Amino acid sequence: MLFRIIAVLVLTAQVVMSASLPLRVVSFNIRYAATSLETNEKPWWNLFCFASSSLCRQPHVIKHLSQISANATEGASTVFGLQEVLDNQLTDILSGLGSGWKHIGVGRDNGAKSGEYSPIIYRSDVFSVLYSETKWLSTTPDVVSFGWGAGSRRVVTIGVFQHTATGKRFIHANTHLDNVSSQARNEGIKVVVARIKAAQATWGPLAIMLTGDFNSDPNGEAYQTLVGLGYMEDMWNVAPHSGSNQLTYTGFTTTGVSRIDYVWLGATTTTRLYTARKIEFMSNVDEGIIFSDHRSVVGDITLL
Repeated sequence: MLFRIIAVLVLTAQVVMSASLPLRVVSFNIRYAATSLETNEKPWWNLFCFASSSLCRQPHVIKHLSQISANATEGASTVFGLQEVLDNQLTDILSGLGSGWKHIGVGRDNGAKSGEYSPIIYRSDVFSVLYSETKWLSTTPDVVSFGWGAGSRRVVTIGVFQHTATGKRFIHANTHLDNVSSQARNEGIKVVVARIKAAQATWGPLAIMLTGDFNSDPNGEAYQTLVGLGYMEDMWNVAPHSGSNQLTYTGFTTTGVSRIDYVWLGATTTTRLYTARKIEFMSNVDEGIIFSDHRSVVGDITLL
């Protein structure tokens, strides 16, 4: 009888581990909480916002993220890779999303709370984090540093996640490449891939999601460098498209300017551990408010 019970438990565990897992993966540059505003830009938050949500961006960004998660189909759980997130914005977003949401990642200017984060936000009641790191995109990635003439310090945040119910594991990396130096973008994406490969070497062959604002369109150096490495694929090129938006950076206008925000999948050098089901560039306008100068990129995949 004991042997039979053990056999059933083992078989059940094998079935759970082999089950496919739907995931919603999001890349979104939320626009940092600027004090000098562009034309048509609303502040992130100030005292006037208590009078009307039309005076600030914060409630609209939180609403947008909440709707993306709530509208995921097939029971998919959502992981967010955000860019340009200051510490007060991170606090607001986590509070707005509600209990159970946590993040990995640190501020790029001191490895703690100073400067922009490139955080990965996830549900701690759905996923556990087996490993996480933040590395700087420079020749000294282990310490706070600038790379290759960059205008700002730049980082990549990497997590190895495990889905509690199925035991499925995956790697999610999130980054924001430099807007000033082409060399920093080009060399920076190599650091990103090197760190992902290091995680793969430790944790085994796992599906990879890379989210980020590359400040590089598909003709740019960073994009072409990543393509040339032959390690990952731009989800926009391999998944069915939903919606009518074709570009991700808009500025504070209602028309597109360029495609510089991405979800990439990998590793393409091994047996595919994922299926790309759908991708969409969402609207960044709510109730007449342009709540970011970027559109979010929402990718639906299945881990196999």
